[in-house]
Amino acid sequence: MVSTPFEVILLGTGAAFPPIELENTSLALRWEGGVWLIDCGGCPHRRLRLAGLDPRQLRGVLITHEHPDHLYGLPSLVHCLIPTPRTEPLTILAPPAALRCANKVLEAFAMLERPEVPLQLEEIPLIPRSSVKHWLETDPSTEPKWEPFHTADGLQLWAAPVNHTLETVGVRAQCGGRVMAYSSDTAPGDGVALLARGAHLLVHEATFREANRDQMPAGHSTARDAGLAAADAGVETLVLVHFLEPTLSQPQALIMEAAVVFAGRVEIGQELKRYEV
Repeated sequence: MVSTPFEVILLGTGAAFPPIELENTSLALRWEGGVWLIDCGGCPHRRLRLAGLDPRQLRGVLITHEHPDHLYGLPSLVHCLIPTPRTEPLTILAPPAALRCANKVLEAFAMLERPEVPLQLEEIPLIPRSSVKHWLETDPSTEPKWEPFHTADGLQLWAAPVNHTLETVGVRAQCGGRVMAYSSDTAPGDGVALLARGAHLLVHEATFREANRDQMPAGHSTARDAGLAAADAGVETLVLVHFLEPTLSQPQALIMEAAVVFAGRVEIGQELKRYEV
């Protein structure tokens, strides 16, 4: 294990239909208290091990929304944890619709009541979009004005609704005064602007190129959109994720799109890379 107090490891960087060499987007948060998984596609247990993380140190899983690429790996994760029994419950957090979906998927594979892996499913409370807008307009502070929905061993988690095609949250995590934010799948909007204020690291989707904006479906962003979000929030480093194969065919073009509007550091997210927050 490395000695950095708080880091993000990208377990996947692909969109729902990813390039053949990429996994669906998910990330791990590692700090001295353990590991949290944010979104859960593919084979998460294997990805954790490939990233040099011990799945036995997994404290919980946060699902941002119910699209398959963000939660279909959940029963596989629980199944792979059975050979290393645990007494501490594995916490699973999700907004209401995604939590119902997660419950059904786990039930379908008989993974809800495995004694080797006790689960604790908890709903992420949704703050009103009107409150998000009000906080942005009236308070320039970089500190959230609502309580974290989860706190454990020095790690705090906040969530706010973002602009996707169904109920979705973005995430803000803080440990030791260092802050990261994750957009999940979203079009530009107030949720990311609030969550990313003053963040040291923003992981933001860049599913489409600006040249394809006219053909872009609702609920997604371009690299330029991600750059604007990072600039507005005063972020230090922007990491782009959630790629389609055509989008990633010219990675330098993606970086340039974001860099036109954001003066900070911009990176194409690399799978299994560790980013110190």
